[in-house]
Parts: sequence; C-alpha cells; structure tokens
Amino acid sequence: GPDFIIVGAMKAGTETMVSCLRKHPEIWMPEGEDGGVAETHYFDRSLTSKKRPFPSDEKYCSYFDAQRNGKVAVVGEKTPVYMHLPSAMNRIARALPSVKIIVVLRNPVERAWSHWKYWKRDPRNFLDILGELKGSSKRSRQDVLRRGFYDEHLERIYSLFDKARVHVMIAERVWSDPVTHYNKLFEFLGVAKLAENPNIVGRRPQVRNRSSGGGKLAPEARAAVQEAYAPHNERLYDVLGYRVLEWEKNNGSTCRDKETHNKAVQNAQKKKQEGGEAEGKA
Repeated sequence: GPDFIIVGAMKAGTETMVSCLRKHPEIWMPEGEDGGVAETHYFDRSLTSKKRPFPSDEKYCSYFDAQRNGKVAVVGEKTPVYMHLPSAMNRIARALPSVKIIVVLRNPVERAWSHWKYWKRDPRNFLDILGELKGSSKRSRQDVLRRGFYDEHLERIYSLFDKARVHVMIAERVWSDPVTHYNKLFEFLGVAKLAENPNIVGRRPQVRNRSSGGGKLAPEARAAVQEAYAPHNERLYDVLGYRVLEWEKNNGSTCRDKETHNKAVQNAQKKKQEGGEAEGKA
C-alpha cells in the first residue's frame, strides 16, 4: 500500500505540495487524467459506493505496490477530506497501521474563507458558517467551520497513529521557506533531500477557486470567525507544543470578549442586510 497519505487540510496548499512531491525522483503519486492531482477518496466513500475506485483494501494496496521500482522508493496519495472524517481516519488506521500521515495546516480563518469561495458561496453570507456552532447546519462534507477545528482532528490522528509517523506542516511557513520545510518532509519520508531548486518547490500556491467572485474578507467577519476559532487554536498549540505566530500576526483585529464579538457579528450582518437592500433597489 501507500507509504504516506496527505490527509488535509483542504484549501491549505496540498495540491501544490503534490505537484512538488511528484518532481522528486524517488516519489510517486497518482496523476489525474488531465495531469492534475488525483484523489482516490478510497477511505471516505461507502464500501458499496459505485464511485469507490477500488473494490477492496487488497486492490487498493496492490495499485500502489505496483508503482515501486528501482528508481521510485516511496509512493503516496492525497485526499484532504480524510482529516476531518473520523470514519475515514479509522479505516486508514485499520488498513494501513504503518502508513505515514502528512497534515498541512493553514490559518483556519483564511482556510474557511477560501473554502467558502470554493463552494461559490455569496461572500456576504460568510458568517453563516457560525451556525455550525449552534447545530443549525447539517453535518456534511461541505462543513466549512468545523474543518478548521484542527485540535480535534489532530488529537484523533494522534490517538490512531504513533506521533513519529505523523508530520505536521504549517502552510504559511512552507510558503515563506519552502526549501527548509520540504527537506524536513523529505527526511520524514526517507528520501534524499534537495538543495534549493525552483523546479521542485514553489512559494505561494496558486489556489484555484471555482467561484467567480473574490474580494477580501471584511474585518468584522474576520473578527467573528477568529473568535470562534480562538479556543480551538489554543488547544491546538498545546497539542503541537508550540504557537503558530504567523496566524496570530495575520489575523488582524481579533475579538477577545463576548461584547466585542457580538458587536462584530451585528455589524457584519447589518452590512450584509444593507447590501441586499441596495441590490433590491437596483
């Protein structure tokens, strides 16, 4: 079977990572029909699903085993929805107890914003993701807020896999110093390190959104969502054993008390309402 799996997070630059890993002469990863990234989704689909790419664990493993040769030493795959799905991670642990797990974490606010636009959602409705905290949103593969509860996801992963077999990368650090962090990844995978080579590693990923919209995240919305993530980030820092200062620096103004948080939410909702009224008059 695969030697490693990139399990998440979605919208954290994992597609660019796969493109870089594929350029390493000792690494093989599946390629899509159009030359893009192929995600197997083997462990998150039902055993009876017609979309399941392999009929059994044996067929799945043999597919990867067949890719090893005298040149290729390490094979792996990437399906970034695995990380936030307990059932998928449990199945991976049962089928591949010795596999190495790669986790890429991006500022959860930025990740959620990118995810929201990816699903072609109206930017003015971004605060709707906070409904997930109240249980007003049905759990689905499109959960935006919960995917950024990295503390919960990582604790689950550590409960299933030895920490020595889990490699956590902070996306912002990879982008600012790709050679250093890719070489750490190569060491984890047991392949040769590389000197600085622009043909192997890139800096900032080119995230492809299906949304025709864009724009910047409003400060009020950023503050409200950051407040929702704050306790999870604190717990994550305990799990990691270090703080991710890049996230704290890039979050802009944050809310640390309930009154400020509520005011930020109200301002954002007011602007959303005013925007809708303006469209109606137009």
